[in-house]
Amino acid sequence: LGSRVPVEAGDIALNALKVLLAPILVGVIMNQLAPGFCKAVAPFTPVVGVLAAMLLVGAGAATCAEAIKNAGISLQLASVLFHVLGAAFGFGAARLCGYNERVCRTVAIETAMKASTFGYMLAARNFKGVEGVQVPAAVSASWNAIVGSIFAVYWKS
Repeated sequence: LGSRVPVEAGDIALNALKVLLAPILVGVIMNQLAPGFCKAVAPFTPVVGVLAAMLLVGAGAATCAEAIKNAGISLQLASVLFHVLGAAFGFGAARLCGYNERVCRTVAIETAMKASTFGYMLAARNFKGVEGVQVPAAVSASWNAIVGSIFAVYWKS
């Protein structure tokens, strides 16, 4: 705390484009070029997504496990609240816009699940020399997987 960290905005923007847009573009292109294949694998994509998220979250948390342990309960509580409130606000915003229950639930889960993994990736790739910069995002990424999964399982039934 209290120190300045140089930020390479161009590198951050490039990494963001790679992580956010590349998978979307690949999906759009695949749906155009091989719609039958995409339809065939669609039932398996949620499981693949959860497994990929588990690997990413586990790897992120493992790289800073000691710092996470030393951060204490306040960081854990803040991370849980961030995701629960994100889901609640996502659901509420979609409801205010007049969407049906299914869309509201989807927005809630997506809102609860996305930001921290992305934050961890940006911190890990762009602030390599800064001690502990990825710790809050790693904790948050762990809780985002838990909270998002709980909402998904609860609403599926």
